[in-house]
Amino acid sequence: MGKFEVNKSQHERELFEAMLEGKPIPFLSSVRLAFGSLFDPFRMFFINMPGPIGYKSRQIYYKRKLKSLGNNTLIDVGVIITGPENISIGEYTWIDSFVRLEGVLGEIKIGRRVHIASGCILGGGGGLEIHDYVGIGAGAKIYTNSEAPKNGKRMSGPMIPWRYKAYIREPVIIEKDAVVGANAVVLPGVRIGEGAVVGANSLVANDITPWSIVIGVPARIAGTRERVTVPDI
Repeated sequence: MGKFEVNKSQHERELFEAMLEGKPIPFLSSVRLAFGSLFDPFRMFFINMPGPIGYKSRQIYYKRKLKSLGNNTLIDVGVIITGPENISIGEYTWIDSFVRLEGVLGEIKIGRRVHIASGCILGGGGGLEIHDYVGIGAGAKIYTNSEAPKNGKRMSGPMIPWRYKAYIREPVIIEKDAVVGANAVVLPGVRIGEGAVVGANSLVANDITPWSIVIGVPARIAGTRERVTVPDI
C-alpha cells in the first residue's frame, strides 16, 4: 500500500481542520483531493453492488485498504468505512448493510465470527475493540469519543476547531460472546464483560460485569445468563 493511500484520511482531516481555522488550502492539496474524487462514482457503485459479485468485489478492495481483513468476511451493501488503515476485521465476520466504521481518529479492532447488524455506527476515536463471537444489534451506536461539558469549551460538533472543543476520548472494549441489543448506545470508556448482554434501547455509561444482563437508561443489571459451553470454531 502506497504512502498516499496510508496517509489519505489523515491528510483530509488536517485540511478540514485548517479550513475550520480559516486557513487557505494549498493548491497541490486541492489537486490531490480533486484527483481522489474522480474515483468516487466507482466507489459508490461497488459499495452498493448487491449479490455475490458485490461481496467478492468489496472483499478484494478492502483486503488492500484495511489494516487487515480475515478470510470469508462479508462486507454488505452501503457500508461506509473511513480511516480504513486503522481498521482490522477478523475472519467469518459480517459487517451488515449501511454500517458506519469511523476509523479516522483511532483504531477499530473487530474479532472473528462477529456480526455488526444493519445501521450501526462504530467510532474508533478513542480506540474500539470488539472481541470474537460478539453480536451488535441493528442501529446500535458505540462511541469512543464524544463532546463533554468541561473546561468552558464548546460542544457544538465538528465545525468547531479541536482546540475549542470540549470532548473525551476513551477506549471501549466489548469482550468475547457479549451482545449489544438493537439501538443501544455505548459511551466512551466502557468495558462490556465476557458474555454480557445489553438490552435493546439501553444506554451504557459504566462497565458491565461478565455474563450479566443489563437494561434501561442508564443500563442496570436485570439478571445473568449461562456461560457459553460450546467450543470455539
